[in-house]
Amino acid sequence: MKRTQLYYLFFIIFILSSSYLFTRHKSFSEYEVLRVVDGDTVVLNDESKSYLRYIGINTPEILTYDSPGDPFSSQAKKLNENLLSGKKIKLEFDKERYDQYGRMLAYVFADGIFVNEQIVRNGLATSLHIKPNVKYLEKILKAEQEAKNHRRGIWSDKANFVSPKENKEFFIKPHQAGRYIGQRVVTAGKITSFRKSEKVIVLKMDDDFDVVIFRNSWANFNFFGIEPQSDYVGFPVEVIGRVKLYKGKPQIIVNHPITLKKLL
Repeated sequence: MKRTQLYYLFFIIFILSSSYLFTRHKSFSEYEVLRVVDGDTVVLNDESKSYLRYIGINTPEILTYDSPGDPFSSQAKKLNENLLSGKKIKLEFDKERYDQYGRMLAYVFADGIFVNEQIVRNGLATSLHIKPNVKYLEKILKAEQEAKNHRRGIWSDKANFVSPKENKEFFIKPHQAGRYIGQRVVTAGKITSFRKSEKVIVLKMDDDFDVVIFRNSWANFNFFGIEPQSDYVGFPVEVIGRVKLYKGKPQIIVNHPITLKKLL
């Protein structure tokens, strides 16, 4: 092989190697935060004003003009603000970079602190595993167990599960739920019966409305010694959540006792 051809070959290999390394490390990017939306979502100060949703965690829903707030939602937002205040953040991406709503998905680091993990560790979020984005699943699960062990935030005494007083503006009666499909509301009524399968517990409220707890959330109730099919049946409860329609019947899916409270 001629010397010029050899040089050309080495040059091509160098370019391809550089491109590979750049792509490999491109999962890390640095951004400024324009606004904190809640405990697990921010708006980035980029050209598109992109919404960023934290991977692997789920914080209580914040009170807005058109939605009731969950207990500990304001504390989760405040912690998020404190962790990010005045700092540029580094984002690490996983296999999927966007969710079905077009929000960017990432793990967030600020001054060396893994923000997703820190919010869970403080008991202000539950772990959320959605494949294929599970790179830091074990780390987040470990932080969640620490929060449980120390009874922090949403894992503290049920007496601390206090909803915003403004939630009364979103109260509806169970028989009205069909008018609010897709909206977050507050409702209350007596749990009259239940249905349980291997995958789900369905609590029937006044025969007008269902409260649904999927299997992957049962442990959150069991942590407090709650067996939904026995502890809620026969009692009036208050539930916060988004109304959905399933087989013609309105329902709210709950995943933690902070949004399903027995009224004594």
